[in-house]
Parts: sequence; structure tokens; C-alpha cells
Amino acid sequence: MNRRISFKTALLAALLIVGVVPVLTVGLIARSAQRSDLLHHVGASNLTLARAVAREVESSLREPSNFIEHIGKVLEDDKDQASQSVELAEEISSTGLFESLFLLDRTGRVVNVALARNAKGSSGDYLGMDFSRLPIFLETRTKGELSRSKVFLSSISGDPAVMFAAPAGDGVVVGTLGLRVLSDISAHAKPDDQGTVIIVSSRGKVIGHPDYSLVRRQTDLGGLDIVREGLAGKAGTHTYVMNGKSHLGSVVQIPGTGWLVIVEVPLATALAPVNEIEMIFRIAILATIVLASLLALAGRSVIFRPVTALMASARQIARGSYDVVPLPRSFREIDELGDGFRSMADAVKTRESELKERNEELAMTEEELRQQLDEYQVSQDRLVESEERYRQLVESAPDAVLIHCDGRYVFANPAALRLYGADTADQLLGREITDFVHPNSRQVVAERIKLLYQERSPAPLCEQQIVRLDGTVVDVEVVGIPYSHQGRPAVQAVLREITERKQAEQRIRQLNAELEERVRERTALLEAANRELESFSYSVSHDLRAPLRHINGFGLALMEECGDVLPETGKGYLERIRSAARRMGQLIDDLLELSRVSREVMRRERVNLSRIARELVREHQESWPERRVSFEIDDGITAEGDPTLLRVALANLVDNAWKYTAKNEEAHIRVGTADVDGIRAVFVSDDGAGFDMRYVDKLFRPFQRLHRTEEFEGTGIGLATVMRIVQRHGGRVWAEGEVGKGATVYFTLDQPEGG
Repeated sequence: MNRRISFKTALLAALLIVGVVPVLTVGLIARSAQRSDLLHHVGASNLTLARAVAREVESSLREPSNFIEHIGKVLEDDKDQASQSVELAEEISSTGLFESLFLLDRTGRVVNVALARNAKGSSGDYLGMDFSRLPIFLETRTKGELSRSKVFLSSISGDPAVMFAAPAGDGVVVGTLGLRVLSDISAHAKPDDQGTVIIVSSRGKVIGHPDYSLVRRQTDLGGLDIVREGLAGKAGTHTYVMNGKSHLGSVVQIPGTGWLVIVEVPLATALAPVNEIEMIFRIAILATIVLASLLALAGRSVIFRPVTALMASARQIARGSYDVVPLPRSFREIDELGDGFRSMADAVKTRESELKERNEELAMTEEELRQQLDEYQVSQDRLVESEERYRQLVESAPDAVLIHCDGRYVFANPAALRLYGADTADQLLGREITDFVHPNSRQVVAERIKLLYQERSPAPLCEQQIVRLDGTVVDVEVVGIPYSHQGRPAVQAVLREITERKQAEQRIRQLNAELEERVRERTALLEAANRELESFSYSVSHDLRAPLRHINGFGLALMEECGDVLPETGKGYLERIRSAARRMGQLIDDLLELSRVSREVMRRERVNLSRIARELVREHQESWPERRVSFEIDDGITAEGDPTLLRVALANLVDNAWKYTAKNEEAHIRVGTADVDGIRAVFVSDDGAGFDMRYVDKLFRPFQRLHRTEEFEGTGIGLATVMRIVQRHGGRVWAEGEVGKGATVYFTLDQPEGG
């Protein structure tokens, strides 16, 4: 069973929230502000110390640089080698700055050496050594002035060091300065709060640290962000982790060296005052919780109901409803709080309404202004683009474009110069347009100019003649439109030379006349040939059929009258004679049909091939009712063509399908359409004997058969007739098949969009 929260617990929780949350919020804000101020103060102090150390390091480097320049000048005046040795020894012992001093001749060889007292080795070890490849030697010889090397580990002391070099007569004096002084500066300048001063070279190596073992090991700090930022020339304060501890460090770059001074303190040490304040804050939170609990226990009934009502009102305001729930009577302060809360709600509602109206007005104004600016910018861009496109179009146009104002040319594009035979535009500009109009076209041009200037209406395309600068007459097409040139009415004319077209039209007219004459001659020859072919067909039909009828008739008479006395072999011979005569008659009929479809005049109309196919199927089914053949004929197969010829073609295809499925117990024949390379093709398919695709080229040749007469009767004319009909319709016919699996014959016509 769920237990609901008690009244006491609810009041206690409410007071705890009301009492603790503000204190917690104020405490967190105060802690954050104190932390930020403390970090800023520590960072500023560290930056100040880092800059002071940088100045001290810079000052400590200034003395050896001045000293090396001084030695160079002294040695330049003193040419005696013995005197130079004495001078070097005195200088290195008197100042104690350098570990070693080398005098190099102009070739870079050591001619004099002075070492510090505590240096390892002797001067003789270095005499004659070749320092010509030493970068500081090369730099000093090239620039002729004081140079300083990068930090390196001295072979004499093993400590980090730098070299100073200055010109000394024809040679160079080089001094090696140990950098242990940097660690002394770091130790001397130690900041408060357990901080550390670190000096880092331009390569990120430690060269100055109170713990000199880190310098000896050449500790690499180049991976720290504070070092990368400092080497980039950015002074500032950063928080980072080193050796597993968080640090607060400030970095500055030492001018002229590329070195860095980092002043760091442990982050925990820097934030110690904040931790003390946080402890006080925790005690205050605990006291607030205890006090809120006591108040809840003492006044829950008096305070809770008005507080609940006030919370309900607050939730309504949060949802956008400013109707405050009336508070029950309670303490005067709570009543005043309720009154103040209602006043606040009314004021917020009024201000929100006003602000919403002003925001809407401002948004509308801003949107209108933005749209206007966008439209203006778009129109300006389009205008510039349009002008540029127009200029490029006119300049590159193959047609001549001219503008004339007050009857004189004021503009001509390159094509116009070529059309008029001008080398420069000055030959046309300023001249009257009538200077170039042929007398035969002046009346037309005058009427068009009137239309363009007075009525400001475009002049339609027309043909006229112009006269070029060399006097040549040229035929052109001209179109004119009203135009404005520098604020004045003008006309833009576009001219295209059509001389070659005119000549071509004349040649075409001559060729057409010759072609018509040839067509008449060929038509007469064709008509004569057709008459001869008709006469031949009649002769074949009459002269060949008579002997065949005699052969068949006498064969039948012989069979009927003498059949009893003929042996079986003789009867077989006689039947073969009659069968051959019947095939010859069928062959003559097929040849005449092929001749007829080739000669017959075509009349084109919309032909319903689906209806024709169904009629042919019905005829076959009525003639051979014993056959079990299923037909599938697509609806709506239509085509443009001669209905008689198309019926003949479709009849031949259906006959073939019926014939070559005769040996199937159950056969299937389909008439339909298919899309072949984007063209609609009509097909007739069956599942009969099929054929070998290797011999597909023989299918449509007259008298060519792929099956023996004993298997399937026929003359080999049917598919040749189909091809002749399809070709006369401007189409093509082809077949696909497989032995024992059937065949499909496709054909297309010159009007593939039917049906």
C-alpha cells in the first residue's frame, strides 16, 4: 500500500526548500565569485612577479653582451697574439662572467683561449680547433654585429649555457656564459603560497629552477599549454596539471631571447581561503536546515495554507495565467505578501501584453525592412547581371545588332561591322541608315521606321536588301524594337544575312522541279512495270493452273477407274503426283498473294489488331474443333496501316503458330505487345516446335523452310509475305525461338504509338 506524504513532512520540505535554496544559491555564487577573484588576484600577482623576473634576467644578460662587445673592440686594437692571450685571461678572471673565451680568426679556427679557474681541461686542448661551422660564428661574420646562440649544454661545465659573439678585427671573439645564474634568480624570486619560478628556453626546456636537478636533466615542458601559449608570445595565466597535481601559472616572454618565465603555485594552495569560506558556508546551510525544521514544526498550520495558495498562483503565472488564487487569512506579513504578489502579477501581465505588442510591431517592421533590403539587393544584382548578360550577348551575337537614334546609327556590334564590311565602328556611327538601304527596300524601311518611332510598336521580321560599304547588295532579315538611348527614343535592329539561304532556296526550287520531272518519269515506268506484272500474274494464274488441273483431274480419274488393277506402289506414286500438283497450286496461290501485297495500293487507317486476331482464332477453332489450344490476346492492340494487308500478315502468323503446335496435346498461342528499345512491337508466340536460332536468317526468305514437308506442310512464302507487308508499312520483323520450346515473331510499324 502506498503511503502518502504527511502534512508535517510536506511543510518541513517546503520550508527547507524555501530556506535552504536561497542560502545555497547565494553561497555558491559567493564561492564562485570569491574563487574567480582569488584566481584573478593570484594570477595578477604571479604575472607581476614573472615580469619582474623577466626584467632581471634581461638585465643579467645585458652585462655579458656589453662585455663581449668590449673585448672584441680591445682585441681589434691589439694585434699581438701574446698580448691578446693576456687580455683574455685578465678579462675572464676579473669579471667571472664567462666559462670560456675563444678568439677565432677569419677562417673560424681557435687562435686564443681563456678558461675560467674551475673549468675542466686546458687552453691547449682548444687551440687550432675549427669553429667555422658554428652557427654563431657564421651569423656574426655575416651580420658584423653582436650575436647570441640558443641554449645548449656546456661541454666545460655540463650546465645549460649560451654563447655571445662579437667581431674582433678580422676574427670573432666568442664567450660561453653558464646559465646557473637563472636558477639563482628563480630561487631568490620565490613567490608566496609555496610557489615556484621556472625559466624555460625557446625549445621548452627548463633552464632555471630552484631545484637545479631539473635543469641538469633538461626537463621538457614543451607539451604544456602554458608553454605553447607563452612561446607564441601570449602572456597570461593558465590552469594545468603537472606531475599529477593542478597548478595555477602565469607566463611572460623575456624580450629578445624567446625564453619564458613561469610563476606557478599549487592550485589547492591558491584556493585555500575559498575552502575556509566553503566550510563556513556548510555550517550556515546546516543551521538554516535546523532553523527551517523548527519553524515548520511551530507554524505549519498557519503558514502552510497561504504558502500553498501562493505556490498555486505561482504555477498559474508560470503557465501564463495571471489570475492569482486568493490567499486564506493569515499573518499580516503573509497577507501583504499575497497583496504584493497579486500586484506583481497584474503588473507583469500588463508589461507582458505591452511588450508582446511592441515585439510584434518591431518584428513586423524588421521583417518589412529586411524584405525591402533583400528585394533591393536582389534587384540590383539582377540589374547588374542583366546588363552584363545583355552586353556579352550583343558583343558575341552572330547576328548584326545596331541602334539608331534620329535616323542615325549610334551603336554597332562586331557582327554588324562584318555585315556592312566596316573595319571600325566609326565607319558606321553617325551615318544615316538610308545610306545603306537598297532602293528596292526604302519604302518598306520608311514604313517600319514610322511604326517604330511614332507608334513605339515593334516591327515584325521581314526581308530586305542593304548596300555594304563596298557597294555589294546583301539580302537580310530584319526585326526592330523600340529602344531608349540616353533618354531619347531610339530603335534597336537585329539583322541576319540570308544571301546564302536565298541562293539555296533558288537551288532547291530548281532541284524540286528536276525531281518532280524524274518522279513523273519513274512513275510512268513503274505503272508500265505494274501492268506487265499484272499481265504476268494473270498468265501464271491461267497458264500454270490449267496443266495442274489436268494432272490432278486425270490422276483422280485414273485412281477411280483403274485403282483396282494398280499395285499399291503405283497407287502411292499416283497419290504423290496428285499431292505435288496440289502443292504446286498452293505455291502459285502464295506467289500471287505475295505479288498482290507488293503491288496493292495502301490506304492507312486505325486498325484494331486485337479484333482481327480474335476473328482468326475463331475461324481456326471452328475448322479444327478437336484441337486443344488456348489463346491469349491482349486488348486494345491497334496500329496505323492498311487493314487488308495487316489482316494478311496477322493471318500468316496465326496460321504458323497453329500449324507448328499441331503435335502438342495442349498448346498455347498468345498475341500481344512488348516494348523493344522504346518502340512498341506486336508479337505472336507459341509453345510448338520452335526452330534453331542459327538459321533465323532463312525464315523470311521465299521458299526457305526449316522443317520438312512430311513434318509440317507449307511453301515457305508465308513469313516472306509478312516481311513484305511490314516493310511496306515502314517497320521491321524478326523472330526468336528454341527447338521444342516454341517461337515468337515480332513486328513493328512506322506508327508505334497506337493502342
